[in-house]
Amino acid sequence: MEIIVELIFRGLIVNVLGVYTRYYFFKLIGQTKSIEYLLGEKNRKDSSDIISQHFFNVFIGLMTFALISVSIAYLVWGNWNN
Repeated sequence: MEIIVELIFRGLIVNVLGVYTRYYFFKLIGQTKSIEYLLGEKNRKDSSDIISQHFFNVFIGLMTFALISVSIAYLVWGNWNN
């Protein structure tokens, strides 16, 4: 069971939300970066490039996931009577 949760967490939050949120953010501000660069696979000079890109992907992915979760919770359980 833990393996399934870990695969969903890393696959959905880190890879999809983190990388693509950063990709579209850079595209929005006019500094287009490739997906390979954001994953740390392009321009790899040492192992710290992979670690730093992965850290940013995890951080941005968690922030995006939290924002989406709070938005959905507000839409479902929000006070709509006012």
